[in-house]
Amino acid sequence: MLKHYLSSGYDAFIFDCDGTIADTMGIYHHLWNLSIRTHGAQREIEWEEFRSNGGRCLRQTIIEYNNQNGTLLDVDRVLHTLDGLTTQWLPRFKPIHHVVNLIRAEKKRSMAVASSGKKVNVHYILNNLKIKNHFHSILTREDVQNSKPDPDLFLLAAERIKKQPKKCIVFEDSPVGEEAARRAGMDCQRIPYEWWDRDLFESIGREIRQAGIV
Repeated sequence: MLKHYLSSGYDAFIFDCDGTIADTMGIYHHLWNLSIRTHGAQREIEWEEFRSNGGRCLRQTIIEYNNQNGTLLDVDRVLHTLDGLTTQWLPRFKPIHHVVNLIRAEKKRSMAVASSGKKVNVHYILNNLKIKNHFHSILTREDVQNSKPDPDLFLLAAERIKKQPKKCIVFEDSPVGEEAARRAGMDCQRIPYEWWDRDLFESIGREIRQAGIV
């Protein structure tokens, strides 16, 4: 469904990772709520709210949660808990096949990953899917000072692959990422949520509950 981009006039493809290459957002939603509940949060983040904010800096997201809910969650402790849970549950992710098929089919253009995810997780996903070598540059939140919706990740990706921003197209799943692409002067193809696996989202939630974690 994305194969028409193979004959497009773009010089480079730039991909987000979570929710674009990998069907991970449902997993992260469960783990996010588990992490904040572990540290005393009473209100979970609803799915629509979570996915619409995908790509934002996690540290800032926790601070905003505290401000909105009158809580005092310890940011570092929540992030530590989330990191541990991610190591445990991330191997359950699935590829988003339309996107992965495009990556494997592209043979001429420069391609990059520009993800707000953690470097170790992004590299795990790309290695697991055996597509890491398709990319000329792989950038994550550790590589820039300002995460999405600031354009820094996409602009750095264009710089690394030596392409003009206006000749790049970004593949993104979130409004936050789409805004970052627009601010970078790049076109953006939104990856629809309908391509995510709803059964995966629900089964992971059931397994977490059955394991007695929540």
